Amino acid sequence: MNKGRLEALSDGVFSIVLTILVFDITLPARTGVISNTELWGQLLTLWPTITSFALSFLVIAVFWINHNFLFHTYTKKIDRGLNLLNLLYLLFLVFVPFSAHLMGTYPRNEPAALVYGLNILVIIVLARIMFAHVGKHADLHNDVPSRLAKQARFRTSLTMVSYIIGIACSFLYIPASIFFYIIPMLFNAIPGTVDLIERVFKFKFT
Repeated sequence: MNKGRLEALSDGVFSIVLTILVFDITLPARTGVISNTELWGQLLTLWPTITSFALSFLVIAVFWINHNFLFHTYTKKIDRGLNLLNLLYLLFLVFVPFSAHLMGTYPRNEPAALVYGLNILVIIVLARIMFAHVGKHADLHNDVPSRLAKQARFRTSLTMVSYIIGIACSFLYIPASIFFYIIPMLFNAIPGTVDLIERVFKFKFT
């Protein structure tokens, strides 16, 4: 199987999902003249939708970076199993605009926060499974520094644990749930965070 075609398909899906996210940010249709005050009022009502959009864009951007590392840097070639796992991964990825819309529309409702968290958690788990699948087949992966591989596993594990906590919090206090959804993505998006963890806790991923 051609690795380049899999990467092209995946990149196309990522770009479409990122674009679709913004379609939920719409003002209610109305006729006639609207005052500046009324328009500002309508714009302010969009803050849950805009917050959900920003969070989901960040989440998917981090997923794309990690996916690129997995297939462009770590994976040498693909087999049927990896191809099917990637399609399953993309299946849940394209569901994100719906779960993001649900959370943006119903920001105070437990089911919305729960569905969103579960959607992202499944994607994280599938990414971990794909990484493990490539790692256990010597003919599928390139040799990468042990430190780099351990850092990647640490980032995935941290994100997974944070989302599990966030899902649990959705039954108790939704703002805490959203906090645990955001934190690991900021950690993954900001350069040098793993190096900072090493310095603070005085250990090395070697």
